[in-house]
Amino acid sequence: MPLTIYLADDHIIVAQGVANLLKTLPNVEQVIVFNSGKKLIEALDTQIPDLIILDIEMPEMNGIEALKALNSITEVPCVMLSMNDEKYIIQECMKLGAKGFLPKDCNLDEMAEAIEVIMDGGTYLGERINKILTARKTDANQVFELPMPLTKREQEILADICDGRTCKEIANKLYLSTRTVETHKKSIMTKFDVHTTGKLVSKAIKYKFVKP
Repeated sequence: MPLTIYLADDHIIVAQGVANLLKTLPNVEQVIVFNSGKKLIEALDTQIPDLIILDIEMPEMNGIEALKALNSITEVPCVMLSMNDEKYIIQECMKLGAKGFLPKDCNLDEMAEAIEVIMDGGTYLGERINKILTARKTDANQVFELPMPLTKREQEILADICDGRTCKEIANKLYLSTRTVETHKKSIMTKFDVHTTGKLVSKAIKYKFVKP
């Protein structure tokens, strides 16, 4: 389904550049740009988008304030796009319900991956943001914490991966495209901070994310 995206960023040249890139994606129909979170929220009275992308530092209403307001009026997924990648800022955004966090210097491929995962009900963190967020601690009880929880879809896919199913087999089982499953798998591996399927399975079983 072609997507309508609302993008809020007070740097108009930057925003138009991002919008033009997004419009090159085959699943994006239109990108409407606003220079503040307040104006974006006001526009919801006339049209509801499929996805909202928010900068953090904006006049009138910044991205975090807009995210708080949006949570009370719509279920449209929100993605943060910002140069501010301080750990506490990212954590606050995810706590408030953001479905993803992207650095402004990310490339189009990463944006496309994020959109695909989020529109399928998942959450997205790129490798760089994950490294900032990664909070793990191993003690006598072998406690392991993900930077953010797995979504229901990611839990399904992780369980199937640990059962030995391929991405194609999982796609057929869940009625998804193979590419979508591969994108979810990449997101899961980023959260677990691993680079191979074997290490993912081992870590998931070791820390009881799935039953052996």
